Amino acid sequence: MRTTKTLFAVGLCLLAGIASAQTTGKALDINLNGDSVRAGFTWRLGDPNYLADLGLLFNQDKGDVLHASFHLVDAASGPETPLQAGLGVRLVHTRTDPSTFSGTALALGAFARYTIPNADRFNIGAYGYYAPDVTSFGDQTEYYEIGARAGYSVIRDGDIYLGLRRIEAEYKGFGGYKLDSGLHVGFEFRFK
Repeated sequence: MRTTKTLFAVGLCLLAGIASAQTTGKALDINLNGDSVRAGFTWRLGDPNYLADLGLLFNQDKGDVLHASFHLVDAASGPETPLQAGLGVRLVHTRTDPSTFSGTALALGAFARYTIPNADRFNIGAYGYYAPDVTSFGDQTEYYEIGARAGYSVIRDGDIYLGLRRIEAEYKGFGGYKLDSGLHVGFEFRFK
């Protein structure tokens, strides 16, 4: 338990340091379905090849997922390039509802987002993260998250999208526990 709290505190301190760095772009993402809501804030650091984000998912029947991520984004992903991809790490803290199990994991993962060139208001994307037992702490022994989305830019700096995701954690003495799954609708707002 002490290790979990220490890792979580170190992760939050690192993200606080990153957040204080000069940023070149930010985005707010909010999505929901009948059982859950997720809010996330993403920002590019002074070098546009680094991307960080913080987020919280609340599922009224299953539990909560708090995450903090850091990614190295493809160097070719300038505004004129239709493909944006990144590799990174995600520090995740999960808690089941009722509060029976909780844990923290350091997951490795990637994302990709493609804007269709001849229909530049449309975009598609996917992501995935995985943490095995060796990088999971507390009650948690494994974590994975996968998702995909299709979006439309209603305005230059705002998208509406339909997404699909599955988030699952495995806990000691319990096995797999689905924290969220299914379709959701979302909005993404970008700030300069």
